[in-house]
Amino acid sequence: MLLVLGLVFFGTVPQRVLAENESEKTDFEVQPVLPDAQTNTQLNYFDLVYPKDSTHTIQMRVQNFSDKNITVASDLRNAYTQDGGGIEFTPKTNDLDPSLKHPFTTVAALDRGSATIKLAPKQMKVITATITMPKNNYDGMIYGDWHFIERVDKGKSGSTAIGSNYAYSVGVVLRGQNYEVFPDVKYDETKPILFQKHPALGVTLRNVETMAISQAKVDVSIGADQGEVRTYQASNVMIAPNSKMVFPVSWSYDEMKPGTYHIKATIKGLSTYNRFPVNWTFKKTMKVTTSQAKTVNERAIKKPVNHWLYATIGSGVLLLASSGALLWVLKLRPKS
Repeated sequence: MLLVLGLVFFGTVPQRVLAENESEKTDFEVQPVLPDAQTNTQLNYFDLVYPKDSTHTIQMRVQNFSDKNITVASDLRNAYTQDGGGIEFTPKTNDLDPSLKHPFTTVAALDRGSATIKLAPKQMKVITATITMPKNNYDGMIYGDWHFIERVDKGKSGSTAIGSNYAYSVGVVLRGQNYEVFPDVKYDETKPILFQKHPALGVTLRNVETMAISQAKVDVSIGADQGEVRTYQASNVMIAPNSKMVFPVSWSYDEMKPGTYHIKATIKGLSTYNRFPVNWTFKKTMKVTTSQAKTVNERAIKKPVNHWLYATIGSGVLLLASSGALLWVLKLRPKS
C-alpha cells in the first residue's frame, strides 16, 4: 500500500505527488486557497489569524488528474503526539489531553458536500470548511489538519473501502490573540506496558501548553539498582501542543523483573513560535510490583525457537556418530 502525505505542517512538497514509480502519477491533488488572514502566502498549509468570536471559511481545490471517475473522502482531524514522538491526527476528541481546551474539530466543520467529493475525469472542485472561533481570548495555537484520501469503487460485494493509493494532509494552524507562548513539558507517570508485543516501561510526558515543539530530541534511560540500563531515543520529531506522549523503553525478549527502577528523561527542541531552544530533564524513581511484572510478561510475545538449529545440531551429531562408527568398523576389518 502506498500512502503519500503531502503539504505537511512546517514543510512543503511539490504540488503533484509522485508514486514510488515516478512514471505513475497520483489520481488527484489538493491545493489550499489561502485567504487574506494567512500569515505567510509562501506556505503550503493554513496559518491563520482570526479575531475571537468570529466565523470564517477556508477553501481547498481538489482536482482529478486521471481519465476516470474518482471519489475523494475529506475530513478534519485534531493534532496529537503519537507514542515515541511525532505528530499524528485523529478525528476523535475523547483521547486527547485534558489540557487541550479547543480541539480543532470543535471549531471547524466541513460544509455540505465537502466530505465526499465525486470528480469526473480532469474535473476540479473547490470545497469549503467553516471556522467558528472561540468566544473568549486564547493563547498559542489550535492545530489540526484537513485530510483527503481516495476511495475505491464499490466491488461486487457492494461495500466501499478506503483507497490504498494516495492521501494528503494539509495542516491548519489558528493563531491565538497571544501567539508568543512557550511549550511546557511535565512528567506524568511511568508504568509497565506492551510495546510491539514486548515488555516495556512507558514513560508518559505531557506538553500542557498551546505551542508545538519542533526538532525535538528525546533521550530516556531506565535502570535498576546495579542492573542493566535500557534506553529509548528519538530525534528530529515534532510534539503537538496540549498532548501527552508515551516513550517506550523495551525489554525486548527479556522478562521484566519486579523492583525499583530509576528513570531519566530529557527533551530538547525549539519553541515553534520563535525557534528559541527549550529543554526539560526529569529524574524519577518507580516500582514495578510482582503482579505488574507477571501480567506484562505473560502477555508478551515469546522468543521464537529456531527448530532448524536443533535439527541441524541433531543431524551433525548423527553424522559424527555414523562417521565414528564407520571408522571403528574399518579398524576392525582384517588386513589382507
